[in-house]
Amino acid sequence: MTRGRRPLMALREAVLIAKKRGETRQFMHEPAMICNFVIYCLGFTAFVRIKRVTRIHCSHAWIERDAAEALSTLRAIASGTGISRELWVFLPRGAFRFFRVTDTGLTELSRDGSVMPERPKPVSVEKPTTPAQEAKPLDPCKNHYPVVVNGRHDPAKQEPLDPGFLLNHEMPQQLHGDHTNW
Repeated sequence: MTRGRRPLMALREAVLIAKKRGETRQFMHEPAMICNFVIYCLGFTAFVRIKRVTRIHCSHAWIERDAAEALSTLRAIASGTGISRELWVFLPRGAFRFFRVTDTGLTELSRDGSVMPERPKPVSVEKPTTPAQEAKPLDPCKNHYPVVVNGRHDPAKQEPLDPGFLLNHEMPQQLHGDHTNW
């Protein structure tokens, strides 16, 4: 059973994309509908089902869970060399992701129906294993300012703050007692 209204805007945009791939044949919307339309391409036929999702970034496993009903109906279509079962996922901002439905999972496709290369996974960079420098404990009664050398803060080097520093340098007028410029 489907939930929510039909994705009319998604269907209109999907048909425009499908017409660039080949001749299309749309079906009337019915409760037990297997696919929204068929694309007749040179050498194969693609059965396409549209699914609207609420998440922009979603994994194949999440799509398998969220579109389980749509995927099971597409998998009911016999698979073969001239048959492509496709799920087109309509994202919230009006974009599509295209998937070929196989018996074991999903394969991501580009707009023209070719298989997209697998995205490289992020590489984790190991941090250097140098021993951490111990910071000297600061006297809580004294004000200290950090020493920055070559753009890096060295917690081991803390210099005491001169109490007269703020009085000898420029300060906002409101701290001197002149409140007329507020």
